[in-house]
Amino acid sequence: MTSKNEFYKKETMILGLDEIEKRVWMEEKLFLMKQVGILLIKNDAIKFGDYILASGKRSPYYIDLRLTISSPITMDWIANSLTRIVINEIGKNKVDKILGVPTAGVPFATVVSQKLAIPMIYYRQARKEHGVRKKIEGILERNDRVLIVDDLITTGESVIEAAEAVRDQGGIVNELVVLLDREQGGKERLRAARIEPHVLFNISDAMEWLHQVGLISDKVYETVKNYIEEENRAFQGTAS
Repeated sequence: MTSKNEFYKKETMILGLDEIEKRVWMEEKLFLMKQVGILLIKNDAIKFGDYILASGKRSPYYIDLRLTISSPITMDWIANSLTRIVINEIGKNKVDKILGVPTAGVPFATVVSQKLAIPMIYYRQARKEHGVRKKIEGILERNDRVLIVDDLITTGESVIEAAEAVRDQGGIVNELVVLLDREQGGKERLRAARIEPHVLFNISDAMEWLHQVGLISDKVYETVKNYIEEENRAFQGTAS
């Protein structure tokens, strides 16, 4: 009779340790998505209706992660999730500075910076008109490898602007960590700007799970699902 230890040893030999670690991380990401999804609902950070986004687009749902700063437990879960992405998908030793994108990304970047003990900087969307008139606050050295932390991806434009400001001052930006992707072409725009996005979950996966467990109704789910699919088609049409 084969013991458990022998079974796991054989599985490790067949799959390889790296592959097993990757599978475990995917399972962990799914768990984190579910836990964070519940907390976002509890904190009314996901709303359904008719909204105008900062990009000018209309949307049947709105995610306001700024509300989570008033819930220490939710903030801790989100920051832990983002920290785990850094450790598992990027590597702490490949990051010299963490940059927060205002306004929603700054609180998350602050907590992630503390958890990883990596210095933080942040991007000013409007350049100071006094002093040294810089766009990056904090200490940024030439060739510092900068990881950008934000709340979510819509078009990706604010992250690209922040990355360009860092690059203008001699920093290196190749990676972004965010909680979720709204699946509106932002990932593709970021990659075109030489920024690889690392995302805890796609909005379609979160909505499907929230619907499965009964946290959103059939009608709301179908409306959001159709919207996401239409946005995907629209982006593919403009990209082709």
